[in-house]
Amino acid sequence: MTNLPSKHLGLTSRRRLLRDGAFFAGGAIVAGGIFIAAPVSAKISKKGVSYQATPKGAARCDNCKFWQPPAACKVVEGVISPAGWCTLYAAK
Repeated sequence: MTNLPSKHLGLTSRRRLLRDGAFFAGGAIVAGGIFIAAPVSAKISKKGVSYQATPKGAARCDNCKFWQPPAACKVVEGVISPAGWCTLYAAK
């Protein structure tokens, strides 16, 4: 038998496998870090959550867990009335 280089047999050398694996893993870590570190700052439109400036029974923005005084919400964009309501309402 003759000794042929591994590339002629369709085999990958251990060195190349480790190098390519490290390159792939490093790229995955960098790409994953970008997605993890990206701030989630997009808020939903008022229309998208059926926002209304009046309460729905006892449910109102100023007693919702997403409420941010004096007139904001953690998840809905724009100025929010303390007496308002939307479909994302969640009691504190």
